[in-house]
Amino acid sequence: MTLSQAAADVFAATSSRSETDLAKMRIVAQEVIGDNQQLIVGVNGSYARREATSGSDIDLFVLYRKDAIADAINAQKTLRTRLQEAGFKMPADGGVFEAPLSVSFLSQTIGGMEDKNEFITRRMLLLLEGEWLYNESGFNDARVRLLTQYVAPNIRADQICMFLLNDIIRYWRTICVDFEYKVQSDNKPREIRLIKLRFSRMLLFFAGVMAVGATRGLERDAKIAKLSELLALPAYERLTMLAGDKASPALELYAGFLHALDDPKVREALSQPQSAEAESEEYQRLRAQAQQFRGSLLTLLKKHFGTDSPTVTALML
Repeated sequence: MTLSQAAADVFAATSSRSETDLAKMRIVAQEVIGDNQQLIVGVNGSYARREATSGSDIDLFVLYRKDAIADAINAQKTLRTRLQEAGFKMPADGGVFEAPLSVSFLSQTIGGMEDKNEFITRRMLLLLEGEWLYNESGFNDARVRLLTQYVAPNIRADQICMFLLNDIIRYWRTICVDFEYKVQSDNKPREIRLIKLRFSRMLLFFAGVMAVGATRGLERDAKIAKLSELLALPAYERLTMLAGDKASPALELYAGFLHALDDPKVREALSQPQSAEAESEEYQRLRAQAQQFRGSLLTLLKKHFGTDSPTVTALML
């Protein structure tokens, strides 16, 4: 099955919007920071995934090297202001991306008591969907440095990168648990968060698993290089590269999700407070499609790897 023209047009439209706006953001970042190679600026979210729709905001993050924290704080504050002045929608202050983070801490704190939700979220989003806005070479180096921590020096070619895979699984389960916490404790809109969880977050997780599985049979350095190459691609492009037309059934449904999010009326319906008396029609329709999407990904996983693959086994045991 090949991707329909309608679905291809959806991906082309979101990709074009994302690329156009990323270029504008990079100009603003360059003007704000100048030539400070101690700083790295990236973006996560729909822009990084090349899935920007009319309601997308900018999930900005700043990393710094050595003792450049003061420069990083000033740059982040100024950059947020300048991007808002340029017409971009910025999320509210707070959350895991509120403060800059050192590159060294990002790659050293994996597991243990200090590895809070904030750090695993930043780490995984940088790896699985991150895109640079300032200091491209520094951004790429940070990703490779992080991957080097995950791929053991003595790993064999026939082994998969279990350390990385386990952290991807942990991140996926973390955001599933946090979803319930946020909608119950913070009384945030449930429908749009759940639909995003079942589509964009699930695809992010799945595409990460696919990237790990693709490194089986490669020596250590080749595993790291392959992961760096694949994780630099948007999730839907990664699936197409690895699985070809076998990915089309899932991506067809995903295109429908993106098309729905680009409709202001649909977003408004999904964004009603949790206390709404009944589920919206838009939510019921997308929920049914999300169930099909999950089934399509599971079918793809089995067809692509085979049920006896260590990648598939690792997801269960």
